Amino acid sequence: MEYIFASDPHGTGKPWIKLVKQAQADYPDAKLVLGGDYIDGRKHSKETLDFVIEQAANPNVEVLLGNHEDMLLNFVEKGDDLWFLNGAKKTIKSLLGRGYSQNKAKALLKATPYYQFIVSIRDNLSYEDNNFLFMHAGFDIKHPEKRDRELLLWARDEYFYEDMIRRTFAHNPLNKTIVTGHTPTCIIDGRFLEGRADGLPEKYKEDLINYACPVLRVQYKGEKARYLTDNGCHGDLPSHNGNVAVFNENGALIKIYNKVGVKLWLS
Repeated sequence: MEYIFASDPHGTGKPWIKLVKQAQADYPDAKLVLGGDYIDGRKHSKETLDFVIEQAANPNVEVLLGNHEDMLLNFVEKGDDLWFLNGAKKTIKSLLGRGYSQNKAKALLKATPYYQFIVSIRDNLSYEDNNFLFMHAGFDIKHPEKRDRELLLWARDEYFYEDMIRRTFAHNPLNKTIVTGHTPTCIIDGRFLEGRADGLPEKYKEDLINYACPVLRVQYKGEKARYLTDNGCHGDLPSHNGNVAVFNENGALIKIYNKVGVKLWLS
């Protein structure tokens, strides 16, 4: 059995959808896991969500919530405006056809099938079986038995590193392959990335533009791998359309679909 993981399209629309469909055509029996963050960033959130909703009707597809969908829920239900610092205006325009004041947008969004769908996946925070654990972001790597909602949606350094100061990648505490999205891989650094200094570079934007945001494998000898997959669609990377990763049941990454349909390097 194969697994397809596709996460963080951030309103990319057709280019991302094409990659997912190609992976499905090549691996028709694979379990498809959609990893969240379907909205915000680019202007095709409606088109992206239409595809995700269509896929959700398939019993061989798992649809996870991302932190951006959670921010939409918090805005509509609690008036939390954090969403507006993270791409809400483009999403509102895509879903509603034009921009609106926050109060008007809140009422109109609540009446859409898109909001109702996001409500329906509110508690879809991970997919786990005997071989894999798929999540949007991660968990506290030092306490793997705890699956805190906020970390499942937002985790970064807590999941990446065993030593956050030295930025030493943590071991995989589970006897299964773990796959996440959420953080563009071109802004993740640590001991496994050759030729890169510890700490994020000062020229953050230039690093994003010039780096490929590939699928990153973090793996110690004798352990299952952790794969980080976010291709940077939410950032200033207009040529990036997502990493759609295919795994076999043993946890090996067997193919990656990206903007040109070829496999990117692994570290």
